[in-house]
Amino acid sequence: MNRKIPAILSFLFVYVSVFSQTSWLSKRNKIVIPFELTHNLIIIETEVNDVKLNMLLDTGSDKNLLFSFPENDSILFYDTRKIKINGLGNGESLEAIISRENKLKVKDYLDEDFEVLLITDRDISLVNKLGVPINGIIGSSFFKDYLVEINYQSKKVILHKEHKKSITKKLRRYKSKKVEVIDGKPYLKMITDINNTKKMDIKLLMDTGLGDGLWLFENDSIKCGTLFFNDLLGKGLGGDIEGKKSRVKKLELNELILKEALVSYPDTISFNQLDFVKGRNGSLGGEIIKRFNWILDYKNETFYFKKNTNFNDSFNYNMSGIEVQHAGSTWVSEKLNFSTFTNTNSKTFVYDKEHDFNYKFSLQPVFEIYSVRENSPAQLAGLKKGDMILSINGRKAYNYTIQKITNLFQSEEGKIIKMLIERDDTVIEVKFELEKLL
Repeated sequence: MNRKIPAILSFLFVYVSVFSQTSWLSKRNKIVIPFELTHNLIIIETEVNDVKLNMLLDTGSDKNLLFSFPENDSILFYDTRKIKINGLGNGESLEAIISRENKLKVKDYLDEDFEVLLITDRDISLVNKLGVPINGIIGSSFFKDYLVEINYQSKKVILHKEHKKSITKKLRRYKSKKVEVIDGKPYLKMITDINNTKKMDIKLLMDTGLGDGLWLFENDSIKCGTLFFNDLLGKGLGGDIEGKKSRVKKLELNELILKEALVSYPDTISFNQLDFVKGRNGSLGGEIIKRFNWILDYKNETFYFKKNTNFNDSFNYNMSGIEVQHAGSTWVSEKLNFSTFTNTNSKTFVYDKEHDFNYKFSLQPVFEIYSVRENSPAQLAGLKKGDMILSINGRKAYNYTIQKITNLFQSEEGKIIKMLIERDDTVIEVKFELEKLL
């Protein structure tokens, strides 16, 4: 099979058995893997069947996924068959291709029987939402054979081959927590006080593939408080995931307490096709997980953790009411004085003989609005889904990244946001203030 796979944004729950054969190529007892942290998600560089890919490291997925390849590239897969899967969202089941006997290499870690699901019938681009190229997801098979250290301060994942003296000494500086590993996914118990009434034990899937900090499923004992707003929480394989956003008064992991943490309550319709582990109350995601450094011991079902410099960071959210995504690229010209610049690349520089200027052309990202929250400052200012963003606060949009735009919209209540947008070939100027609802 030699085929391009469309990109998707996903939180995946499927159930097909996984077998893998991993090898340790390093002469040392640890393998250090740098990662990029974007939108609270861990992105690592990998090779799948000798093709370089960027993959999301996801404790919340029991499967490995591929949904896009680098431009003008393809991968040969073996031992394939079609299956049906369900995913979070309001859509129907999806068709996928399961492939075994593939090779995954991450630094000196090698899995020569890498099983992967190829998603072929959806075109939901993860790179559009995050602003960085993501080709797939590495799930539970990566975590099961070795101790996995995740250091959010140094942005490194460190595999430890065995319980040597050095790692044993390090563990003494960490707190420990027993977890349940079910179908390759870890579940831990925490204590929460939702409405400043009474504490309750909750069972959460520890999900590094979820950018939010906390998701809770409403039932007879777990209820969202009166202070909330409706929001688009994300996209799953099956479509949009909508729900309520609020705060919990306290969230406790052992004696470590997080106050006023953001919580999302996804609509039940987003989950009606899925089977969940008995007693599960929700998910613990990256916004909270990143506040600790972790050492994950799947074999002994024990996780070690200690708080890091992110622990006391505020729990902020997007106060604008709009979500932004990439919408392709465009050529942008920059005028350069000919006397100070020599043309080195005829494909990207054009010389204007009449005025002695060079024009530098570069491909820059285009951003569009893909979601507008009802009654939000952005909607009341007139912004609509599909508007193309030309500038934000006097700065050309292509000088931003999606992460920087997100940070701006989370910055401070009352901050003035001025935007130039294009709609139906008309340029429109809008202005609004960031408004805090929680």
